[in-house]
Amino acid sequence: MTQLAEVQVLTAQDVMTGCDAEVLYSIGQPGIAATIWDRRLDPALQDWVSGLSSDRLPEVCEEVAIEGVHSLVLNECEEKKISACEGREAFLDDVAQMAKLFGKVMKVERVKIRLDVADEVMCPRFHLDNVAARLLCTYRGQGTLYVVDALRERPDCYNQVALGSVGLFRGKQWPSDEQCMLVHRSPEVPKGTGPRLLLVFDPIG
Repeated sequence: MTQLAEVQVLTAQDVMTGCDAEVLYSIGQPGIAATIWDRRLDPALQDWVSGLSSDRLPEVCEEVAIEGVHSLVLNECEEKKISACEGREAFLDDVAQMAKLFGKVMKVERVKIRLDVADEVMCPRFHLDNVAARLLCTYRGQGTLYVVDALRERPDCYNQVALGSVGLFRGKQWPSDEQCMLVHRSPEVPKGTGPRLLLVFDPIG
């Protein structure tokens, strides 16, 4: 009787962290489900975004060419009557530079950008995004939580992307035979802390 050969399922669940933006390029290595650029925000940027009232935090959701990201976010700041200052310019430059970096890593010229403002949990369940990969950076509030799927019911095993750090997570459409086993979700927003400001980039094309 012929025995059926066991099918080996390749998985990716490891996280690679580094203090340089180059670490994000490691997302394509075998077994790597996410890469995290561990960094700290420019103090002027952090003070600026922390001082904005909730109704003046910039909100964006649009598909755009990478070279248009700076202008798009600038227009939103102007719409919200956010005056030019060192912190605003640092924020605009940071978002634009991350768009360029994301485009190089993912080899795309267009992205979907979201600046989400939320005072409640946006994605309360651990999940994989229905994209090839997603970049996440929290400018205000708590960072994104992530965990190996098999441990999603174990809060003591949760990890968190720090404020200002950049996380790049594989999604369901990642072009690989590996099955991604690392899931993530939004954190709780403690009462009285004000809304969270999250930057999201998805690849287009």
